[in-house]
Amino acid sequence: MSVTAKLETLDIPTYGLGAPEKNPLFFEKRVYQGSCGKVYPVPFIDKVYQDTPPQPVSYRSARLENDFIRLVMLPEIGGRIFLGQDKKNDDYDFFYRQDVIKPALVGLAGPWISGGVEFNWPQHHRPGTYLPADVTIEDEGEGVFTVWMSEHDPLNRLKGMHGIRLRPGSSLIELRGRLYNRTPHAHTFLWWANVAARVHEKYQSFFPADVHYVADHAVRAMSSFPIAENDYYGVDYAARPGTNDLRRYSNIPVPTSYMVCQTADHFFGGYDEDAGGGFIHVANRHVAPGKKQWTWGDDEFGRAWDRELTDENGPYVELMAGVFTDNQPDFSYLHPYETKTFSQFWWPYQKLGPVQQATKDLALRLDVAGDRHIDLGVAGSRSFKRLRLLLQHGNQNIFESEISVAPDEVWQCGEDLHFQGENAAELFCQIVDLETDNVMLEHRPPEPTKLARDREQATEPPMPEEIDSNDELYFTGEHLAQYRHPTRGPELYWQEAIKRDSKDARCHLALGKQELMRGKLSAAEEHFRTSILRLTSRHPNPETGEAHYHLGLTLRYQDHGAEAYGYFYKATWNYAWRAASFHELACLDLKNGDHETALEHLNQSLETNATSNKTIVVKALALHSLDRSEEALVILNDLLAADPLDHGAIVIKVFIESGELQLPASSRNDAQTALDLAFDLADCGHTAEAIRLLRAHLANDTEPVEVPNPLERTPMVHYALAWLEYRQGDESASSLHEARACSPDFLFPSRIHECCALEWAVQQPGNDRNAGYALGNYYYDKKRHEHAIHVWEVAAKAASDLATIHRNLGIAYWNSRGDGEAARQSYERALSMDESDSRLIAEYVQLRGKLGDSAAERLQFLEEHQDLVLERDDATVELATLYNQTGQPEKARELLTSRSFHPWEGGEGKVLRQYTEAHLQLGRLALDQLAAKEALDHFELAIQTPDNLGEKYHPLQAKADVTYWQAMAMKTLGHDDEAQRRFELAASESGDFQSMAVTEFSELTYYKALSLHQLGRADEARNVLEAMHAYATEEQSVPATIDYFATSLPNLLVFEEDLDIEKQKMLDGLIKLAEQGLRQI
Repeated sequence: MSVTAKLETLDIPTYGLGAPEKNPLFFEKRVYQGSCGKVYPVPFIDKVYQDTPPQPVSYRSARLENDFIRLVMLPEIGGRIFLGQDKKNDDYDFFYRQDVIKPALVGLAGPWISGGVEFNWPQHHRPGTYLPADVTIEDEGEGVFTVWMSEHDPLNRLKGMHGIRLRPGSSLIELRGRLYNRTPHAHTFLWWANVAARVHEKYQSFFPADVHYVADHAVRAMSSFPIAENDYYGVDYAARPGTNDLRRYSNIPVPTSYMVCQTADHFFGGYDEDAGGGFIHVANRHVAPGKKQWTWGDDEFGRAWDRELTDENGPYVELMAGVFTDNQPDFSYLHPYETKTFSQFWWPYQKLGPVQQATKDLALRLDVAGDRHIDLGVAGSRSFKRLRLLLQHGNQNIFESEISVAPDEVWQCGEDLHFQGENAAELFCQIVDLETDNVMLEHRPPEPTKLARDREQATEPPMPEEIDSNDELYFTGEHLAQYRHPTRGPELYWQEAIKRDSKDARCHLALGKQELMRGKLSAAEEHFRTSILRLTSRHPNPETGEAHYHLGLTLRYQDHGAEAYGYFYKATWNYAWRAASFHELACLDLKNGDHETALEHLNQSLETNATSNKTIVVKALALHSLDRSEEALVILNDLLAADPLDHGAIVIKVFIESGELQLPASSRNDAQTALDLAFDLADCGHTAEAIRLLRAHLANDTEPVEVPNPLERTPMVHYALAWLEYRQGDESASSLHEARACSPDFLFPSRIHECCALEWAVQQPGNDRNAGYALGNYYYDKKRHEHAIHVWEVAAKAASDLATIHRNLGIAYWNSRGDGEAARQSYERALSMDESDSRLIAEYVQLRGKLGDSAAERLQFLEEHQDLVLERDDATVELATLYNQTGQPEKARELLTSRSFHPWEGGEGKVLRQYTEAHLQLGRLALDQLAAKEALDHFELAIQTPDNLGEKYHPLQAKADVTYWQAMAMKTLGHDDEAQRRFELAASESGDFQSMAVTEFSELTYYKALSLHQLGRADEARNVLEAMHAYATEEQSVPATIDYFATSLPNLLVFEEDLDIEKQKMLDGLIKLAEQGLRQI
C-alpha cells in the first residue's frame, strides 16, 4: 500500500516548434479567452511542425503511484499532469492520455498541448503553460508524498505553486494550491484546472442535480441545463429533441463552453460507459465554485482541431474546476504579499455510472429511472468496512443495509427497488460510518419547482459619457481593470469622473495605480497626492490607507525613502494595508542600517500576514545581521516546510549557513529568477548580496530544458548589475560595457526595477543601443508610446544596425501617430538591415495593404521574397489572397495545397476562404468556357477542404455561394432536379458565421437571393436584397465597435485598424451586391 514518488526521465514522441520570436510583440487589443491577450514579455512562437514524424524527447517527469493510482507530471511543460490511470480498472485513463507531444497554436504565447490536467493561472491559458516549472518531491511521512511544482508568472512575477499529493491506500488525488503575490502591487487572477477526458458517444459529464442552467463566457449568454431548450452558440437546441443534452459531447456540434452559475453541492465529473469508469472532482464550493465543460464540438471543425493536437487519441472534453472564480473571465484579487491556499480533489471510480452526490470519500448513485426503478450504488476513494446506508421516502425507510466499499470494490444494490411516489425530491439517503458514527454522505434530490436562477445575463456597460454618477463610473472602470478587458480601458471612466469632480479620491487612486504599474512615477505621485487631499480634507485618518501606501511605494521607487517612510507608517493605521506597509518600512530600515527597528516592523507585518514568504525571508536577513542566525534558520526552515520552492528562502538559508550566494538547483539558474531575487535583496538594503547573486548567475550555466525558454539568459542581468554596482559607489562601468556588447535578442524588460535601471543606463556616457531598445520595449508595452518612440529614435541614431528598432518604430509610427510614410520608411530600413527575418516580410506586406499599395505591388514584393514567405502561414495565406485578387486562382490553389497550415484558436477561416475562393474562380472560368463538368468539380472541391489546411469550416458557416454555383453547374449539365435541390439549400440559409461570430447579413446573402430568383421566387429575392441594403445603409451611421463580449479574437496583425474604415468597406460591399442583385432580378 506504499506510494512511489520519483523524478525520472520519460521519452515521449514530440513534434517540433519554430524558434521563439526575437522581435517583441505588442498585442494591445488582442482578445484572448475573454480578456487581454498581451503576450509581452514572453517570446512568441507562431510555428509548429507536424509534417515530419515526431522525434523522441527525454523529458524530466515526476511519477506518483500507489496500488490504485498512477500519475505522471511534466514539470518541463508547465507542471501539468500528463497521465492519470486507474490501475484497478485495466489502467483506464481517467484523464485524457496523450501518446505524443503535439503542440498547436492555442496558448497565450503560442504552443499548447491537450490532455491530462493543465493548471491555468493567473489567466487563461496560463502564460507559462509551455515553460518549465520548478519541481521538488516532499516526503510527508506515513507514506504520503507531494510533488510540488512552482513558477514565477512571466507576466507579473506572481508565485504560483501546485502540489499533487497521493496517500497510501487511497485513490484520492489532492491538488494543493499556493498562490503568493511576491510583489508590492495588487494583481488580479483566476485559477482553473483544465481536466481533459477522452470522449465518444457513450461518455457523459455529470453535475449536481440542482444545476438547472449554465452560462457562457462572461455570462454573455445562458442555457437551460442539462437539456438545452434554447439557442446556444448559434445552435437551435430546441429543434434537436433527443440530441440536446449538453452533458454528452456527441450532442454538441460547435466549440462550446458552459459554466455552472449556482449549486449547493461540491462535486462534478465524467463517466465512460464503455470503460465502466470515470472520475469525480470534489472541492469546497465556497472557495472553488468553478465547474465548466468545454469541447471543440463533435463535427468536422472540432475533429480538425483534434488532428492538430493528437495523432491517435481522439477527441476530448475539458471538465474544468475553478478556484476563486466561477466564470471565465472572472478575476479575483491577490493583494501585496498575500498568500491564498486551497485544495481540490479528484478520484477515479468504477461501474456505477454518473453519480448524484459525492465527497472526498464516497460517491452515491441514486437515480430514479422512467419506469421508477431505483438504481442505487456506492463507491469509495478508500476502504470502508462498515457503512450503514439508509434510503427513505418521506418518513418511511425503504432500504437499509450495512455495506463495505473500497477503491476496487463498488457496492451496488441487488434488490429490485422501485419508487412509489411522484416526486424524487421526497427521497433521502444517508451513509454513516459505523466504526466512527460519522455521517459520511447525505443526499436529497432537489425539488425542480423550487429551482430559480440567481444570476442575470451580463450586459455591456454604457460608455462613460452615458453614465450619470461618479460612483458608477468608478466601479465600471474597476470592473474593466479587474477583468483585464482587452478592448476598453478603465481610464476612460475614471478620467470622466475627474472631469466632473477634479478631486475624486477613488478615481485618482485608481489612475495612480495604473500609472505606477507603467513606471510613470511622477504622474502616479500626483494622482496619489490628490487622492490623499480629498481623503484627509475633513480628518487626518481616512478609513483606508491604500493611497498612503501607494504614495509611499511610488516615492520609494524614486529613492525618496525618508518621505516614503511617513506615508507607509500612516498606511499601517489601516488594517488592510498594515502588513504590506510594515514590510516596506522594514526594508527602508534595513537600507538605513537600523536592524532592530526593521525586526520590530517585520514582526508587526507578520502579526497581520503570517504567510508572506518575502517578509519571512527579510526577517531572516535582519536576524542574521543581528547575529541571531539560528533563529533565522528556524524561520526559514519553517517557511520551506510550507513552500519548499521559495527560492529566496533557499538562497538566504545557504547564505546564512555557508556565506555562499547562488541560485538553487531547483531554479535551473534561470535569469528571471535571478533578477527577481536580486531586486528583492536590493529593496531591503542588501545590494552587495544582490550583486553577488547576479554575478553567480552569470558565472554558471543554466540547466537545459526540453522546451524553448530564451529568457533564461538575458542582457538585463548585466544592466541590473551595472545599476546596482553604481548605486553601491562602483563607477567602473565594466558591467555596463558588457551589457552594451550583448546580443539584443529577447531583451524584453517588464519590471519597474528594470525600467529604473534602463533609464539610468541611457543617461550614462556613450552610445547604448541596447538600453534604448530595451527601454523602448518596456515603454511601448506599458502604452507609453511617445516615450518609446523617443528612446528608439535615439537608439537608432546611436547604432543603425539593429533592424528591430526600426521595425518597432514602424509599428509605433502607424499605431500611435498614424504616420504611414514614416512607418514605411522604418520598415524599409529594417528590411535593408535584416533580409532574413520572415516576420518583417509578413508585417511589411500588412502595412503596405493599409497604406493602399495595390494588390499587384504587394504580390510582386512577396514573390521577390517567396522563400521567406513560405516560412510563415500568415504570409503564405496573404500570397494566396493576392493571387486570387489578381485573377490567378490556379497559383493560389497550387500554393495552398503544397504545404501544411496550422491555425490559431479563434482565428480560423482565413486559409479556408482563399482555398474556396480559388476553386470558385476556377469553376466560374470553366463555366464561362462551357466546361460545366470541370466547373462542377471545382465547385464541389471548394467546400471539400483538404486536411493539409489544418482546419474545417465551422458548422454554422454559410455556404450559399458555393451551393449556388454548384446548382448553376448542375443546371448547365441538365441535372435539373439536383440543381433545384441545391438552389433550395442555398435559399434556405439564414445568416453567416464570420470572425467566430454569427452575423445576419454577409456577401453570401447575395447568393441566397440569386438562388431564390432561380427558384422563381423573385419577390422573396428582392425582399432579401432590400433588407440587406437597408441594413447596410442604416449601419453606415453607426460607429464601428469591437464586440465587448468577444472571447477569442486573436488578431495577430501588429498594426491598428481603423474600425470605421473597415466597417465602411464591408457595408459598401454589401450595398453594391444588393444593388447588383436587384438589377439582375
